[in-house]
Parts: sequence; structure tokens; C-alpha cells
Amino acid sequence: MLKPETSVEADHERLQAEWLRFRAHVVDGATGLPTLAAVLDDVRRLTEERGTAGLVYLDLARPDNAPADPAREADPVVLMGRALLSLKVEGGLGPRDIVSLLSVGSDKFLVFLRGDQGGTDAPSADTRLHRLREQVHGALRKLRPEPGPLPSFRLGHSFLYRDPMLRTERSLHRALDEAMFQTLREHTAEAERRSQGLEEILAGGVVTLFQPIVDLSGRHAVGHEVFSRGPAGGPFEDGERLFALASRFGRLLELERLCRRRSLRSAFRHLRPGVKLFLNTSARALLDEAVAGEAFIRQVDAQGLAHGDVVLEITGGFSMEERRRYQRVVRRLKQEGFKVAIDDTGAGYASLQALVEMEPDYLKFDVSLVRPLAHNRIQRSLLETLVELSAKIGARVIAAGIESEAELVAVSGLGVPLGQGRHLAPPVLIPMEDASTR
Repeated sequence: MLKPETSVEADHERLQAEWLRFRAHVVDGATGLPTLAAVLDDVRRLTEERGTAGLVYLDLARPDNAPADPAREADPVVLMGRALLSLKVEGGLGPRDIVSLLSVGSDKFLVFLRGDQGGTDAPSADTRLHRLREQVHGALRKLRPEPGPLPSFRLGHSFLYRDPMLRTERSLHRALDEAMFQTLREHTAEAERRSQGLEEILAGGVVTLFQPIVDLSGRHAVGHEVFSRGPAGGPFEDGERLFALASRFGRLLELERLCRRRSLRSAFRHLRPGVKLFLNTSARALLDEAVAGEAFIRQVDAQGLAHGDVVLEITGGFSMEERRRYQRVVRRLKQEGFKVAIDDTGAGYASLQALVEMEPDYLKFDVSLVRPLAHNRIQRSLLETLVELSAKIGARVIAAGIESEAELVAVSGLGVPLGQGRHLAPPVLIPMEDASTR
């Protein structure tokens, strides 16, 4: 007896739902890569074919402050997945080599190499691993040609051997443990190098740069923002990476204090009276005595700087619960005559109300709001609204990141009074002896 048509359709829908549920557990939705569980049979055949197979364990070294965002093509996991798959098409990996994720949603990748490709002795395995590392870097650069750091990763290598007395799963887990242990040792050595590098910078190796903030009508500098970074050519030349590292090791305030001392000691040599000094200050550091308390005031006075010429540029937002606490600190600084700027306006603060309560003297717009301004009507309308808000609360607007004449014309046309960026003036390096803390 034939099933009714509705029953057949119901069975089909049920099977389809079961398949989708199964697939969700064995295929990663963000990268489209299979998981280890899904490729286990293929790994078994690869090992039996040659008696051995190479295993490469690739662990993305995701920064603590960079959560996964699989919806973005620039997410490191998505980029890495695409890079490994491109190596199978363009060379670097063989067509029968296997690429997978450890599990759904993981940032740990596995590459299984045929026995004649994996290298069965340590020297050839190390050579193969080095070559694969370079190939992955090359593939990532092709996928992300614009400037900026590429996803960092660590590699570990081991072998699977065919053993009639040992199940493939058992052999695989032994090999995986060995490869993971290699990446752990690499991570430990890397952490020690970074810790030592941070110690050297905290001992006085920070580099200080001044970048002018320009009056767009008269094209003269009304202030200078101070940037700090590590020594040129070193791993912490990028300031954001340096401060992220200090935060990870719990030494962010120590670094900010050092940068603050250098900035203040060099300011009187390089700034004319009446020109503002913009000091970057994390929201958390506002509660530190050396940044926003009596010790800070004494440092400013010791350098002969007028309080009204010093602007604390607050970076990063804070929660609703913390708002009142920070507001009291800011109000006291303003009573002492200091000025306050809010950095990344529109990006780091949860609401316009929170912005108004801080009573800022300057609003700096995030570079992402300025960059597409000349061609993006929505971004232009947003900036127009923020310019109107600044006029109502008595703050002056700074458009940061101006890198072309078109961007300069666009922000000037909106009535933005102040600008900053390489098109106007690049940062200027302050010699170490001028910024000495000793």
C-alpha cells in the first residue's frame, strides 16, 4: 500500500532536518570545513595507503581582545580556512591532503599530509613545516592584500603510523597530543620573549611621537597628540599591539605612567605656549593617581605647563555602572583647569547621554567615520549630526585620520573646525634624550 503524499513529504522534511542537524555537528558553518570527526575515515585510508601520514596542528594565536566574528570575511578563522583551501588548489598542499577543523566553531586547524609529503624524519619534517608556514603566510597576504597585521598562528607537527594492534583513533590522539605540545612550547617561548621585550620597554625603551591637530581654516597647529610605541623595527613598533600586550600581562597602568612621564617631560621643549598637549588615557587609567590625581597635577606643574593647555584624551568606553565614578574624576580634573577630549566618538560610548555627562571640550571622530565620508551619504549624515551635537554641548570637533584632499574638503564642508591625519601632518618622532625620564 502506497503512503499518502503528505506522509512522504513529512518523511522527507524529517530526514532533511536530521541531515541538517547532523551536518551542523560535522561541518563548520563559518569556514565550510569538515571537523575531525567527519574526516576520520579519510585519515584512516591516508595512513593505510603509505603506512604513515603527517599531521600539522595549526593554532590561531587570537589576541585576547579580538573575539571571533564569523560573519566577517576578515575574521582570522575564516581567512585561515580560505588560505588552507587555496593551497590545495594552487599548490603547497596536495589534492589528497586533508584540511579540517578540530571541532565546529574551533580556531584549531588540522592538516593531514600523505606519507611521502609529511617527511618521516625530524629534519625533513622541520623543513616541510617551515615551508608550509611560509606558504600559509603567502596565501593570507593574497586574501588580505591591504596593509595591516595578518592572523598569527603556531604550528606543531607529528606522525600517524599504521599499527594493526592500535586503532586509528588511538594513533591519531597520540599524534595530536604531540603536535599540540609543540605549539604549547612555542607559545611558552613566545610569551617569554614578549615578556622580556615588555620589560625592556618599561625600563625606558618607549618611543614618543607628536602629531599636530590642525585648525582647518588657518592651517596652523592648535595642539599635538602624543603617541607611544615600541622601538622601530621591533615586534612592538605598533602602539596598539604594545598596549594590548601590557594589558595582557597586567601592566597597562605601568606603561601608561611611563608614557605620561615622557610626554610631559618632552612637551615644554616642543610646544609653544597656548598649544594644547593631548594625552591619550584609557578609561581605566582615569582612576590611577599618577594619571588623573595629585601626582599627575604635580608632574604637569613641574614641567611648567598650564593646566588649560593639557587635554586628557579618553580612549575606550565604560559601562553604565561605572559612568558616575568616572564622571566625578573628570569633573575634578576640569575644576583644576584641564581639558577633556573623547576619542572614537560614536564607537566607544554606549549612548549620547553618557557622552554629554562627561562634558567634553573636544570630540574626536573615529577614523572609520572619516575614511568613507567623501563617498558615503549615510556616514556624512552621521557626522553632520555629531557636529550639531558638539555645538550644543560646547565641544570642538576633531576629524581624525584625514589622509586625502577629498577627505579634507569633505570634513571642512561640514564645518568641522579641527583635523588630524597624515595628509595634514605626519607624526614627528621625539628623540629619546629629549623625552628622557631620568
